[in-house]
Amino acid sequence: MEKTLDNVIISEGRRPFWQTIIAALFYTATVGLFLIAVISLLLDFSMESFKGIIAIISLSIITFGYALKFSTINNVYFDLENRKYKKEIVVGPFKTGKWIELPEIDYISVFRQAWSKDSDGDGRTDSSGYVYDVNVWHNASKHFTIYTNGYPEASLEMGRQLAVKLNTDLLDATDPQNKEWVDL
Repeated sequence: MEKTLDNVIISEGRRPFWQTIIAALFYTATVGLFLIAVISLLLDFSMESFKGIIAIISLSIITFGYALKFSTINNVYFDLENRKYKKEIVVGPFKTGKWIELPEIDYISVFRQAWSKDSDGDGRTDSSGYVYDVNVWHNASKHFTIYTNGYPEASLEMGRQLAVKLNTDLLDATDPQNKEWVDL
């Protein structure tokens, strides 16, 4: 009997209900602002009103960005039988992503990475911390990130499960001063 490989799906899952509500409010604001801009443009096309319309459209673009932030879900699919993977972005019923040939995998790593937020661009950070990336390494020095989380345990578990499925090694680099290979 021929053995078939299981496919692997890594998904952020569903958004919490409160994030769905916030996204819906931002989408509603986006549509409302855009309609106000179009109606204003049709009713009064003077230069003064045009500046206001541009401001309203700019605000609608900002609200649309926030709506996407609260509604986007990232998925990664591995089709091990056909040696392909796909990173997919999902917003409601809309999905985008394409299948890419899966290279020969050297190992999986979980890597701690510092982040900071400079909200006003003055060079001073408002907040900072660490995120933990699960990376798939191939061709000796190339990699792609398939998962990021603020918790080292969750990222390590994701890396462990993926390394087992892909039959490869796992490097724990959650502490950059103490990297170690994990026994699977």
